[in-house]
Amino acid sequence: MAALNSTENAFPPLFDVGAVWAKLWRGRLTVLACIGAALALALLYLAVTKPTYTATASLLIDPRDARSTRFETVLPGIGADSAAVASQVFVIESRDLLMAVFEEEGIERDPEFANGGLLSFLTGASGIEKDVIFRRFERRVTVERAGLTYVIEVSFKSEAAEKAARIANAIVERYRAGLAGDREDANSDVNARLADRIAALQANVSEADRAVGDFKVRHEILDPAAGGTLQSQIDQLTTQLIDARAGADQAKGRYDQATAAGASAAGLAMRPEIVSSTTIDRLRTDYNQRAAELANAEAIYQSRHPTIRRLRSELTRTSTLMATEAERITRELKAKYQLSAETVATLETKLAALRGQSQAADAAEVVLRRLKARAEAARSVLDDVLKRAEETAQMRGLQLSEAKVIGVAAPPVQPTWPTPLLLLPVSAALGLLAGCGLAVVGSTPDRQPDRAEPAEPDEAGRAALSRVEAVPTSLGRYALPGLAGAGAAARIRAMRRRFLQRGGEAFSQNTLKLVRRIIARLTEHPAPYTLLVSAVRSAPEAKLAGAMIGIGLQQAGQNVLVVEFRGQPRPGELNAGVFINGASGLPTIVRAITGDAGPFVLDADLAGDFDFVLLLGPPLAERDFDAALFAKVDLMLFTLAADENAAEAAGLLRQRLAADGIARSVTLVIAAEEAEMADAVAPLQGAAQ
Repeated sequence: MAALNSTENAFPPLFDVGAVWAKLWRGRLTVLACIGAALALALLYLAVTKPTYTATASLLIDPRDARSTRFETVLPGIGADSAAVASQVFVIESRDLLMAVFEEEGIERDPEFANGGLLSFLTGASGIEKDVIFRRFERRVTVERAGLTYVIEVSFKSEAAEKAARIANAIVERYRAGLAGDREDANSDVNARLADRIAALQANVSEADRAVGDFKVRHEILDPAAGGTLQSQIDQLTTQLIDARAGADQAKGRYDQATAAGASAAGLAMRPEIVSSTTIDRLRTDYNQRAAELANAEAIYQSRHPTIRRLRSELTRTSTLMATEAERITRELKAKYQLSAETVATLETKLAALRGQSQAADAAEVVLRRLKARAEAARSVLDDVLKRAEETAQMRGLQLSEAKVIGVAAPPVQPTWPTPLLLLPVSAALGLLAGCGLAVVGSTPDRQPDRAEPAEPDEAGRAALSRVEAVPTSLGRYALPGLAGAGAAARIRAMRRRFLQRGGEAFSQNTLKLVRRIIARLTEHPAPYTLLVSAVRSAPEAKLAGAMIGIGLQQAGQNVLVVEFRGQPRPGELNAGVFINGASGLPTIVRAITGDAGPFVLDADLAGDFDFVLLLGPPLAERDFDAALFAKVDLMLFTLAADENAAEAAGLLRQRLAADGIARSVTLVIAAEEAEMADAVAPLQGAAQ
């Protein structure tokens, strides 16, 4: 980018070292007097001020607990975190701890703290209140943590070295005693609370055991170890039922066989297979003998022979007896079968009753388990409390303090205040600063040579002067990247690449300087700010300048909208809405130039989304340029080509714009980078202003 050539004068330097040194040299006596006065006051202060001694004791807050037993302590250590250690600083500075040391050491009667001073001497007061004395004592105590370590330093200031060491050690010992006392008090409190709870817990355990026993008795629940439970009874009845069913089946089979056999001889022959009977056996033997005798007799005698009749009669009687015996045996088998069936029915009834009782017992067992669990929980809590009570009783006297004294406060040899080696140089430096200030403020400014006041021009002279001076401010000359013969879109893309690529830092900085100069000429009001970017004669330079300014504002974190005004927009451009320009990457809309449209006003729905609105208007020399359309813009920027005449451009501006328009106008020259390589190396002189 070419250097910015500006016709504006350079600003005076912010700080003139030579003028300040001249003023100091003229007031050197004042400076020396102030230094002497400061040293005199410091010496007087050293003479009247009593020395103060500071004694320091060091504590180590050790977060590790010394385990003398495996018991868990009631009050554990302070802890290893930084906040816990820092909290001990406030504990040592607490009013209760310091008040205890205050009373033990008798500070209330110590003249160093109880003396009322000059005010009490002048008012005649006999003494001061205890609270005032304590506040004086409290201000002398300093407790600090040494960095991020576990070390705490306790310091005390006093006019006597021995007293400072004694009180510092007393504060440390009081703190350590308080830690040990807190642990012992915690053990005692816990023991007392546990003793109160043990009696109640024992009553809870007894009540829970009693509830379990009563429930067992009420629901007849036996101990499984004692035998005779419902399950064992069910098992026994099941076994008996199986045996009874087998006997019943066997009796039924015999009865069915006996019924099927009947009382015939063949059936009687089958009886021994069904059931054994000595009577049947004897009758069958007798029957066989009678039958054999009858057969022999029939072979010898006739059928009407008395022997044959007798034998037939005896054989018939024997058959009758056998039938009678068979019927008796059948009835006996039937009776046995019925008895077995009744036994089976009885056992089934008992088994069903026991199973129903078992289901009820299972429901009762659920309640019993809950009661047992409650009793077991109460017993477990009682055991824990008894164990904890015994542990806390044994922990008395075994807990060590985690605060260890690693440095006992010793009486200091040298006072900490006042220190002449520090006070005298500081007082001399303060006197030097005061003297320099008085010398600079009180010096007489250099007399400037008289200048002739210009004569007040008359009315004709003022009009002529106004026409001559009505020239817009020039912002200088800018060489933009891209070939001179290339189109505006190609040069804008080259400019955008220069912003983003490495090596374009100078171009970016110069553009941002131009943006700051433009913003400095704006009057503050709610966003958006409206800028007109136009050309005097050539339109491409206006597009290049608008793209450069828009990208610069975007790089500065501003939301920028570009509005292009065209006399004859292409179809569809007016209704396209906001689109991103492919060359510049800026949000853009297109508006048509119409006659008598009035000043341009951005739509309300777009005004709240953007900080700056860049209006790309037609060149000033063209007929389409309407000054009324841009009457409300905040600033008008007109670009000139490198070969344009600045005087002719100024004349054209005065013809087309009114005085207020020229006051809101600036100009800048746009050139190609190849033509301005020498200028692109140098910094922008105009932009630096």
